[in-house]
Amino acid sequence: MSVYKPKNSPYFQYDFVWKGTRFHGSTGLKTKREALAFESRVRSDAILDIREKPPITLDEACGLYQDHAEHQTSWSTTRYMLKALIEGLGANRLLSEITQLDLQRFFARRRATRSNATINREVENCRAVWRRAAGAKFDIGDMPEWKLLFLKGSKKPPRELSISEEPRLFEQLRADLIDVCDFALKSGWRQAEVIGLRWKDVDFDARQAQTKIKGGDIIRRPLTPTLIAIIANQPKVCPFVFTYIAQVDKAEVKRDKKGRKHPARKKGERYPMTKTALRGAWAAAKKAAEIEDFRFHDLRHTRGTRIVRATGSLAAAKEALKHRHISTTLRYAHVLDDDVRNALEASESHSGFGERKAKRG
Repeated sequence: MSVYKPKNSPYFQYDFVWKGTRFHGSTGLKTKREALAFESRVRSDAILDIREKPPITLDEACGLYQDHAEHQTSWSTTRYMLKALIEGLGANRLLSEITQLDLQRFFARRRATRSNATINREVENCRAVWRRAAGAKFDIGDMPEWKLLFLKGSKKPPRELSISEEPRLFEQLRADLIDVCDFALKSGWRQAEVIGLRWKDVDFDARQAQTKIKGGDIIRRPLTPTLIAIIANQPKVCPFVFTYIAQVDKAEVKRDKKGRKHPARKKGERYPMTKTALRGAWAAAKKAAEIEDFRFHDLRHTRGTRIVRATGSLAAAKEALKHRHISTTLRYAHVLDDDVRNALEASESHSGFGERKAKRG
């Protein structure tokens, strides 16, 4: 029933769903007849309100979300996911016309060449587009059942750079890329946070650096003597701390297949570090060092694992890595297995089984 009287209350409540939106509250009335009339007025207003919402296309909704997300450090990844969403579902499709089945089939096609974790991130971005449009009072039709689109993710422990792999990797890295990789390993910062570090963000006296983290928040982070030494060792040739040496001449500005501009470069000169500059040299170093299944982001995982191993504190790792939720940091909990194992072994000596066995003998 859409009208009911709860226990211990003299007033009737109303509760109904229209077009995926729930409407509920107290009528403030004590008789059912008056409460039904009240609920009817609320329902009429709700239907009128929803029908008056303007339509919005998928392309427009993604543009609306872009206004919010393009300032985040993860925007480059979000952008290509939104582009795939538009190409897969149709730029001019109205959100109100895109069904649960449409979304299910789209993500099923994407799954053929991507991991479950990547698909889940695409679903999260898609959900954010719908919610942003709904929050702006556009007609989105029925809100999709997002939980039905998520896939079961892998729960294997994060990949860690072993003590034997570390020197092999750094011996094979190009000389001008060693410091940026070493900083990423020792700080635990994300790649975008490292290469986006500017000289103006560094306070040597306070031993701190200001960075924009995932989600867009700007925070101040402590710098260890080792991190300070790495920064101080960089040549000041541009506003950014980390740079690379161009390996070939590029005489003119060019556009790649995705329409992105690539400015001219002069061989032997330094330019701000980019993901592209790192990608090829990083892959070559891993291959030469015979290190498999290890990404640049795993330098961050390595730091998180080592923090937990050294301190036994997941809270310390959470703060150092700037995770929003401790559930994210729990992926490093496997490091504490040694402590559990030692506790089990210590408790075995007090079980009394050994003494009973000795007496029987």
